[in-house]
Amino acid sequence: MPPNSRITLDGSSSPALLLAAAFGSGVAVRASATGGDPVWWLGGVGVGLLVFAAAEWWKRSRLVSLAPLVRMVGVLLVSAFTGSACHAVYTAPSPRSVAPAASAASPPSVTLTGIVADAPERSGNATRFTLRADSIHGADAARAADGRIRVTMRPSPWSDESEADFPTLFEGDRIRLRGGLRSPSGLRNPGGFDYAAYLARRGICCTMYMDAPQAVRRLSPSPSVFTRAVVAVRQHVRHHIARYVPSADGRAVLQALLLGDRSGISDTQRGWFAQTGLMHLLAVSGLHVFLVGMVLYVLLRPVLTRLRLGWTAVEGGRSALTVCALAGYMLLTGARPSVVRAVVMSTLLIGGLLVQRSARPLNTLGVAALLLLALRPPALFDVGFQLSMAAVAGIVTIHPQIVDNLPALWTDSAVGDGLRSTVTVSVAATVATAPVLLAHFGWVSAAGLLLNVLGIPCTALALSSALALVCTGELWPMAGTAFGSSADLFVDGLLLASREGAAWLGWLGIRAFDLGGWTLGAVVLGVVALAQWSRPRRRWRCLLAALLLATVSVWTGAVSRLGAPTLDLLFFDVGQGDAALVRTPSDQRVLIDTGPRSFSGDPAASHSVLPYLERRGVKHLDAVVITHPDADHLGGLPQILHEVSVGRVYHSGQSSDTELYRETRRLLRRFDVPSTALDRGDKIPLGDAVHGAVLGPPAQPSQQGIGSENGASVVLRLSYGCVSVLLPGDIETAAEADLVRTYGRRLESRVVKIPHHGSSTSSTPVFVQASAMEDTKAVVSVGRSNRFGMPSPRVVSRWASVSDTVRSTASRGAVWIRTDGRKVWPVSWK
Repeated sequence: MPPNSRITLDGSSSPALLLAAAFGSGVAVRASATGGDPVWWLGGVGVGLLVFAAAEWWKRSRLVSLAPLVRMVGVLLVSAFTGSACHAVYTAPSPRSVAPAASAASPPSVTLTGIVADAPERSGNATRFTLRADSIHGADAARAADGRIRVTMRPSPWSDESEADFPTLFEGDRIRLRGGLRSPSGLRNPGGFDYAAYLARRGICCTMYMDAPQAVRRLSPSPSVFTRAVVAVRQHVRHHIARYVPSADGRAVLQALLLGDRSGISDTQRGWFAQTGLMHLLAVSGLHVFLVGMVLYVLLRPVLTRLRLGWTAVEGGRSALTVCALAGYMLLTGARPSVVRAVVMSTLLIGGLLVQRSARPLNTLGVAALLLLALRPPALFDVGFQLSMAAVAGIVTIHPQIVDNLPALWTDSAVGDGLRSTVTVSVAATVATAPVLLAHFGWVSAAGLLLNVLGIPCTALALSSALALVCTGELWPMAGTAFGSSADLFVDGLLLASREGAAWLGWLGIRAFDLGGWTLGAVVLGVVALAQWSRPRRRWRCLLAALLLATVSVWTGAVSRLGAPTLDLLFFDVGQGDAALVRTPSDQRVLIDTGPRSFSGDPAASHSVLPYLERRGVKHLDAVVITHPDADHLGGLPQILHEVSVGRVYHSGQSSDTELYRETRRLLRRFDVPSTALDRGDKIPLGDAVHGAVLGPPAQPSQQGIGSENGASVVLRLSYGCVSVLLPGDIETAAEADLVRTYGRRLESRVVKIPHHGSSTSSTPVFVQASAMEDTKAVVSVGRSNRFGMPSPRVVSRWASVSDTVRSTASRGAVWIRTDGRKVWPVSWK
């Protein structure tokens, strides 16, 4: 390509990076489009080639022309449309796909045969892996099939079997499974995790849950010698870590560093690393590849030189051995995007040294990005891919700007070179990844700038000791013990830095929620301005554009707040249970019920309510109302009390002889949270604009014929302007009759939560007629394919006949309703 047609970035020609950007743009356009056959996108590639050919003809026919620019446009068009075509091919459904056999509601039981596509991850009492299916077995015969399925093997909580009863599986094994094939759930709650999109980006179409060992059969090991060798090395590493590393935490972290398996690291420990910005130390990335590859590259030179080899043989030999070692490490860690990127860049760097040509960092980054996106185009939308690329780009472009502008007092001293380099590199990577972190998580930690000073050396020494342990442990047990103890010690230092950092510096960072496109664009341009700081013209252009976008963001926000204040009701999808968040115009937040808790002790609130609160930066709830102490309403309260402060807990006054109830009472005393029992006629303070009236239970429920816990639920009626909201808990026939006798048509409400998840024991015709209006929006909170058969079709039909709409959390996920005191409308949050 002629020099005048090259686009320079940061003073160096980086055509590969530009091509990668065009390729990624094509992937993004194809992903946002409604579809399109790959042939159409290949037609676009043809258009790009025609533009390129026209530029070449123009160049030959004219002495002075814009041919170089037109030629560059043609190349970029080819790259962009190639990206679109690759994405279309990658996401195109196979005619033999197993996906049509899956169901989101009642998964059918099917038998599949296939290959274990990755290293199974074992955590707790569960094993997870990806199955590459090649046949599906019907009633008569098997037929060929395609598809990748995420499989979970976990013993049923109602059986006496354990995880040890399941067969031990390895990558490459051919197996046969029988179980329920389910379509993965998508985004079910605002601020939640879109599991279906996450799996789809990895080419996985379905999930399967195995709870019986007899449903899993290992047919044969992998026929590939290469795959068996990788499995054997993994087993060797696991065996020596288990043998020589004393602590369980040390073993878990070292498996993450050497094998990319973080399944043994607890959620609490992950939280420490995420809160302090040290998560990159657990994710195998450039730091780890550098230690494995570059250190080996340096050490091989004196070893090969002693063999009296020539320069070419020494350099070629150590380059080949290092690249092979890096490729092996990449395979051991599962070929994650950050590792592939680092290995590709390292290989290009070593190749440049071998042929005595410098490798431009941005160019090598572009080559790595092109390779990753060509192999798996949806990787563009992975947070890990974005963070990896942004971090390296920041280190390459922003780090030199920081170093050049440091005071002379800091740069003249040779004592703190390592410390200064660690801090400046951390600053560059943190600044570059800030837009990605804010867009996905709403939080950028600055604690890592300080903690990396301890965390990076501990990680490097732990990884080095672990590598020495793996290499020497078999032949020299004493050395294995010494290296294992050293690695464990350094892991303790890393965990100490993350734990104490989270305790003392967890607040240090930037928190921003629901950034609009204008604001995020301003942040991105600000980062680009830092990368171009040494070029005043580019710097000021970026800063002015960032200022313009920030101004637009401020004005659009101000205009949106000119409307009337609103009352928001968010009915979370918590499965078979209830949890609804009320936000008043005065910004008070009241949570009505907290959802269920599973048999394993995992509350639904941790996947629904708490992610939303965290995403919005909510650290305090003014009140929590527990309508009654059943587990499907009380189950999430202990976790909520641990995570956010609660002003007061209101309840029905009922007690329950369950460990969940006793745990909740202990936590209320521990956190000094006052609790109040509610009776008919009480009021809940919700500010001046919203009135919260308690309609039930009556003071003496049994005298009204209400004998069940469900019937004695707290019934709330919220009023804002001329709009009323009725939240009746799990009341049943007797309680409904009592409400109709007491309040009659005063029960009429514009928004009604259907009682008791739409059970046939509730929603009597008299109650429905008394509480529904022509424009009522009814909401039923219920789990998908629950074993109770809720909601009852007759109940749903009854509400639908007298109201405007009936919305179910089972079918749509969370239901968000907003009112300004006059109008009521649903909020689209997906």
